[in-house]
Amino acid sequence: MQSTPLGTVIISLSIAFGLVSVLFSNISWAVVSVAMIAVYVYAHRVFVSELEETDLELQRTVLDDLAFAGEPVAVRVELLNKHPSAIRGTFEDVIPGDASLGDGSNRSSLPIPPRSILRLSYSIVPRRRGTTIIPGMRMSRIDGFGMLMEEQFMEKPSAINVHTQKESLNKARRMAGREHLEFSGTGRNPAVVLRELEFDGIREYVPGDRARDIHWKLLPKLGKLMTKTYRKEGAVHTTVFIDCGRSMRLKAGKVAKIDHALDLSIQLSNVLLSGFNPAGVAAFDEVRIIERVPPGLGRRQFEKIVNALRSVPGAKGEPETMSRPATGQGNSSAKGKRSGGNGVLAAEDSGFLSTVDTLQTGTKRRPMGLGLEGGMKEIVARSRGQEHMFIVITDLISSRDAVLAGAKLCQDTGNKMMVINTYDEWYREPSAGLDLPEADRLYEDLKGSLNIEGKLRGLSAKFIRIGPADAASRIVRTIRRGKA
Repeated sequence: MQSTPLGTVIISLSIAFGLVSVLFSNISWAVVSVAMIAVYVYAHRVFVSELEETDLELQRTVLDDLAFAGEPVAVRVELLNKHPSAIRGTFEDVIPGDASLGDGSNRSSLPIPPRSILRLSYSIVPRRRGTTIIPGMRMSRIDGFGMLMEEQFMEKPSAINVHTQKESLNKARRMAGREHLEFSGTGRNPAVVLRELEFDGIREYVPGDRARDIHWKLLPKLGKLMTKTYRKEGAVHTTVFIDCGRSMRLKAGKVAKIDHALDLSIQLSNVLLSGFNPAGVAAFDEVRIIERVPPGLGRRQFEKIVNALRSVPGAKGEPETMSRPATGQGNSSAKGKRSGGNGVLAAEDSGFLSTVDTLQTGTKRRPMGLGLEGGMKEIVARSRGQEHMFIVITDLISSRDAVLAGAKLCQDTGNKMMVINTYDEWYREPSAGLDLPEADRLYEDLKGSLNIEGKLRGLSAKFIRIGPADAASRIVRTIRRGKA
């Protein structure tokens, strides 16, 4: 508890009047001094009692069902005063650090009368995907005389699940068509195959369905709109694998590889689903599958995919202790400080990745089925002959051996695989100068990347190398035009 400017003035004047009464032996100044001190002490005791008897109830409601990064989210706050005396001060609903205030006001200095409600309406703008938490309300309480102040915090967390930027979803919807990312012929380039849709059934019309699919002849009989549903004959089940290893989550430039991969996977999934092709996603790290949504065509399939990707670990800043040895993308085992080819990991992670290497190396010739390879084996085992296509978005650092093993698995089982490589060097801030050792390292990294590309193409897998300048919509168009 501290004094307000008015309280400070009262204390100062009482001390001054007390000194004057002593110096000039004036009893009246002494009475004034004692009276002012008595008022201050009385205000303090009343305020302490008021703080102890405070009975406040905070209710916060997020009015928007879906929240997107960069879009305002409406919030309504109600603060109920159950005590028979008024509460004065400043009340502020705390804005999270990863969001900014939009419209309205999250702050009020109006007193709350007895047994009444203070209402605040405002909107916040989340800056990134993930979970944004409003922690609670900060209060600067003031007593009835205006001489004392107390800072309080009422903890009442509210979590807002924020999806990726809305523009990414809009681009995917604009690009959505009847095409499917399939492979045709014996050439090395993927081609788009347009297949005829077959009648599958009839269901009740839902706003957003195409008007041309409405079964108008059933309207007089049933008294409601029914729409025709279709399926694509021989549609390939597609699973988009997203690498969520530590190297993918390290942010060394303006764009993190994991964020780029997630936006791309959302757009690919939406394009596939809008073409009536079963699609699913799976997020994996060095040792396991983190999140998985099996391929499907349900009405809520896209929502399931977005919800699963929302819980994927986000990007983290690159540590200051990060080293960049000049090694190629050849050997992925941990020796000293870890380098994964076209990217590097912090020295503090080398122990963890050494353990991962021990787990992944059952024999010298073939790694165990962990992470990506294990997930692909499980899908192939359950498919019972159903053709699958696997799209793997990875930086080929900690997952290099698993990707190669997955490509070999697809070749042996007659499935298709496409590798979208988030090339690590393109996601880094350019160095101020290019000396000879740095040039040699860049050359070795590119040479190692080309070597892996050759191995993948030799296993009939398709390969695309991307960077932060490649927008997700542009990558999808490139795949659909058969330029990979």
